[in-house]
Amino acid sequence: MTREQVETEMAQYRTIFTVVRLLDAAQVGETVEQAVSRADKLMYQAKNHKNMVVTEDNARDGALSAAGREGHSRQSILIMDDSEMNRAILAEILGSDYNILEATNGRECLAMLEQYGTGIALILLDIVMPVMDGFAVLSEMNRSHWIEDIPVIMISSEDADTVVRHAYELGVSDYVSRPFDAGVVYRRVFNTIKLYAKQRRLASLVTSQIKEKEKNTKMMISILSEVVEFRNGESGQHVLHIGTLTQRLLERLTQKTDKYDLPPETQELIVMASALHDIGKVAIDDKILNKPGRLTPEEFDLMKTHTVVGANMLDRLGRYKNEALVKTAHDICRWHHERWDGRGYPDGLAGDDIPISAQIVSMADVYDALVSKRVYKAAYSPDTAVQMILHGDCGQFNPLLLECLVDIQDVLKAEIVGRENEEG
Repeated sequence: MTREQVETEMAQYRTIFTVVRLLDAAQVGETVEQAVSRADKLMYQAKNHKNMVVTEDNARDGALSAAGREGHSRQSILIMDDSEMNRAILAEILGSDYNILEATNGRECLAMLEQYGTGIALILLDIVMPVMDGFAVLSEMNRSHWIEDIPVIMISSEDADTVVRHAYELGVSDYVSRPFDAGVVYRRVFNTIKLYAKQRRLASLVTSQIKEKEKNTKMMISILSEVVEFRNGESGQHVLHIGTLTQRLLERLTQKTDKYDLPPETQELIVMASALHDIGKVAIDDKILNKPGRLTPEEFDLMKTHTVVGANMLDRLGRYKNEALVKTAHDICRWHHERWDGRGYPDGLAGDDIPISAQIVSMADVYDALVSKRVYKAAYSPDTAVQMILHGDCGQFNPLLLECLVDIQDVLKAEIVGRENEEG
């Protein structure tokens, strides 16, 4: 069908629609002369608003008038229907206020989604189409999570309960059966887009508040860890290094294996909690913390208590002690000096009895201690540090983590040692 034929049928459709409405009105008391007069007015409005479907309802209350449509910015709607006539009718209803995109089958629709993404404000979707039907499109939108951000209104002559129910199960926001009322279609489109816009604003607000809360939490942790490092006589960069090392080890470990339950939110908690790994050192005498020579056995025994002291401090946080961040920090504080072979302290845990969070922070702590200058030692080169860890000079570590360390050693060299040299 050519464009000229479509426009001709559209004109006929509008005329018939108007006449039918007028006949309905005449049946409830309107004279023929009054109906003809009102028909003249409606057709005159149609001529002056060629991109607008004029009905008695919108002529009377202005719901679809140009003045009433200026309240929202122009957005894009994707109409997916294999019928050119159906697409033209919907474009006529909506084209004055929305940018109209068209697709004739499911594959074209998905290509449009790939191209425009959330630049599409809403999809009007038919069910029965060639190549790929509407349900297949919805399934793909669910798989790719587009359905979460782009609302879909199904417009179809298929109105069986099972069909409608299946459409809703696949995530459509609304369902309109053909033949449809122009005013109803416009209002449902408008309301659905408005609702999703409100949801996005709310989500943005919540996300902003969460980020602000996380920022404040990180700031307080940084202040507290800085106090610990100041007493310890170490560079304030140590805590930052531990966070970076922990994050890189976590990333590589989750790439190599799914043995450990480490979703992104857990990884973030571990990185944040790593800053508190030595909080128990606030209870250790400065003379022991900053002693330039080797510690005596008695001094070393006192030094080792910082693991239990730190964990006990977190246990005494009352109502906060069961928070995920506090529990993660507790595990790291108490067990970041345990070793894979069971020869660490304070509890002599071995293997995966040691929480993976503590294992990772333990390796990060050892690596940074080796490559950094301390009051009791000079800094080792990154390559030497890695070899010392691999050879067990600093105790035994999880073989998987050793592989991760080897895999990312060049990255660590650039991010930790290289950056420190630039700043120094």
